[in-house]
Amino acid sequence: MPEYLVELYSAAEPDPAALARLGGGSAVRYLRSILIPGDETALHLFEADSAERVVEVFEQAGLSANRVVAAVDMQGPTIVGKKRRKT
Repeated sequence: MPEYLVELYSAAEPDPAALARLGGGSAVRYLRSILIPGDETALHLFEADSAERVVEVFEQAGLSANRVVAAVDMQGPTIVGKKRRKT
């Protein structure tokens, strides 16, 4: 399912539980957030059918997203069992 990044410009710290409830069983699912306190910015990642659906869910919750854009998750490699070398 496509992922969308929601930008909110606010000094208020978001409530992850409230974000997880957005969509209430619809095709919108909260994944995670990144806070940038120095810029008073919060970035929230959601899975959804479309950016428009994410905007609708935010509006239904009384929230206003400053920006919603398509996102591509590029997770780094997972290193398992790697030992440190002695120098």
